[in-house]
Amino acid sequence: EYSIRCQLTLKKIILFGIRNTVNVGAKIIQILKSFRISSFITTLIIHDTMNPIKLTHTLLICLATWSAHGETLPNMVFLMTDDQGWGDVGYNGHPKIKTPHLDDMAKTGMRFDRFYAGGSVCSPTRATCMTGRSNWRVSINDPSRADEEHLPQEEITLPEALKEKGYATGHFGKWHLGGFDEKMAKGPVHVMPPWKAGFEECFSTFNVLVTHDPYAKIGKHGIEGLYWHNGRNIPFEEGQKDPTLRGDDAAIVMNKAIPFIREQAEAKKPFLAVIWFHNVHTPLGKNPELMKQYADCSVKEQIYYSNITAVDTQVGALRKALRELGIADNTMVWFTSDNGPNLKEKKEVMYAEAQNGKFNYTPLGSTGAYRGWKRFLYEGGILMPGILEWPARIKKPFSTGLPAVTSDYFPTALAAAGIPLPDDREYDGINLLPLIDGKMKKRKGIGFHCRGMDAWVEKKYKIIRISSKKEQKNPWELYDLLKDPYEENDLAKKFPAVVERMNQEFTDWATSVQADEQKVLEKYHSSKTKTKKSK
Repeated sequence: EYSIRCQLTLKKIILFGIRNTVNVGAKIIQILKSFRISSFITTLIIHDTMNPIKLTHTLLICLATWSAHGETLPNMVFLMTDDQGWGDVGYNGHPKIKTPHLDDMAKTGMRFDRFYAGGSVCSPTRATCMTGRSNWRVSINDPSRADEEHLPQEEITLPEALKEKGYATGHFGKWHLGGFDEKMAKGPVHVMPPWKAGFEECFSTFNVLVTHDPYAKIGKHGIEGLYWHNGRNIPFEEGQKDPTLRGDDAAIVMNKAIPFIREQAEAKKPFLAVIWFHNVHTPLGKNPELMKQYADCSVKEQIYYSNITAVDTQVGALRKALRELGIADNTMVWFTSDNGPNLKEKKEVMYAEAQNGKFNYTPLGSTGAYRGWKRFLYEGGILMPGILEWPARIKKPFSTGLPAVTSDYFPTALAAAGIPLPDDREYDGINLLPLIDGKMKKRKGIGFHCRGMDAWVEKKYKIIRISSKKEQKNPWELYDLLKDPYEENDLAKKFPAVVERMNQEFTDWATSVQADEQKVLEKYHSSKTKTKKSK
């Protein structure tokens, strides 16, 4: 938009000549300042406003090098929690969990009421975030073991794409998309740490760790399961002595991310910061200070709720830092979770007023009134809290009921940076900028395949099927999500034509997806059968 406005202004200079040059130049300066264009360009234009030839030349340089000065490109922060349910935030109706910063983001930014994780467990969703493609295409359908599967090197990742436009890239927290070295991966095949996936600055772990004071003792994953900084596994003794690696883990992660952000802001360089918290995946640590906020709850509740609040506290720290650095307006901050809460069944169920009194929660997580939880493609397993804060683009807060998914991150980020999608592969996600601008009314269906379950989601209808014990597909179930969001009434027998139509759309999509998966299987998994996991 701002490039078009400058080009139109440039045409005015050519049309009206010297007489209006000063006025037009002043207008250009106003436009450029509204988009926070670098000061040296503005100074050049001020200097040359009395000379139409020089002014035209300066503007041409400005347009030709628009992205080279960083501030015209949006900064990008992608926040994601682990195993946090849709109901585990205050703004969705939880009566006890305190998430004031997330609540404020949802109130002042863009709230997605139907935001989906790309998979029902962690690694599949993370793969969709990085590639804009279904986890099925890259053959990541379960939580990844370091020696079993990885993000294929043939994939173009989000940081790799953005680096071409001058972005600094950083990953902080959990990765879970490939082994960090040959020892961890038991050979070279499945080595794919974040620093080989396009990230320049990495403070990362392969998988989970205890969410409070991780260097208090070595856990079951050994020292390799603790933090790595740019390819170096931080020794246990060093971690114990380093005060920045002690205490609350969410704070540890954010305290590494903010200096990276500050460095880029001071250098006026656009950045991508992917911050993937370990909370609230087990093992959950006990943060005494935050647990005090829930003194009237059971100990089990205190531990879980305080781990959510720990993340929210760091979201607040991030937002404060962005404001202090003067880059909050031009920074898109996304928030979601990788899958539903880690429940095997709902025990100790309590109810709240939200969702017409159907909102329910447990001491170990909440899907609200939605059916299912982690590992299932019912809404409770994949419907997540979804928020975008981006003041420069989102002038007024609003919510949307149009479905969106983590595979949309990649196309949206590239569109925001002015980068065309690569045309040598299929993308499952879509560019959400029209939705953000309030211009999108519908979208294509969203396909899911994870842990032996399939689903196809539209705005109104959803079909879903699960594997039987013999690993054969059961018939499709059909739900009208607008009338029956909690998936209580299977309409498959009532509307067979709808099922048939959606089945054909899923089948067409699956044919394309499986062709890509087959390439991955042949290259990386030809020597063994992929192990089934129950995690």
